[in-house]
Amino acid sequence: MNRTSTRSADKVAETLQSYADRGVFRGFVRRPSSRGTEEFRFRWLHEATFRLRVDPVRKTLVFQDLLPNIPYRSVMDRALRDFFSQRSSEDLPEHRRIDPGRVELLCSSRRGSVSVSLRVLRDDWEYAVKKGVSLVHEVFHGFLKGPYYEYMVENFEEPEE
Repeated sequence: MNRTSTRSADKVAETLQSYADRGVFRGFVRRPSSRGTEEFRFRWLHEATFRLRVDPVRKTLVFQDLLPNIPYRSVMDRALRDFFSQRSSEDLPEHRRIDPGRVELLCSSRRGSVSVSLRVLRDDWEYAVKKGVSLVHEVFHGFLKGPYYEYMVENFEEPEE
């Protein structure tokens, strides 16, 4: 890994560590990969283990398999993609908005698991990490809490009321 890549991964680690230090994440682990990427794992919302892969060469952060069991092109998949596209809307307050000039938000589906990628456009890794964490928080405490409560019960052990 070159020096720029190492600095990028270190900036991501430092930003994520600040969440762990405040008790937001538990079980925080950094795992270097032989391909120049790094993976961070931590327990967070609903005690789920989250995987965040950093690829400094491609300038991406990927929340790997963030949401399982969402069939591609299903009603829920389309609604989720629409939710993501709205995160750059001028209608959102600035603190909740993702600046499309700084981060490009991408969503992919593989075998029914949705991953979310943030491509860092201005080398501002701290901004990308913070916006990524906020985005995932909004997915779990906004998007999924409404019409997808049953999904939370089935996939994240949300208590049935």
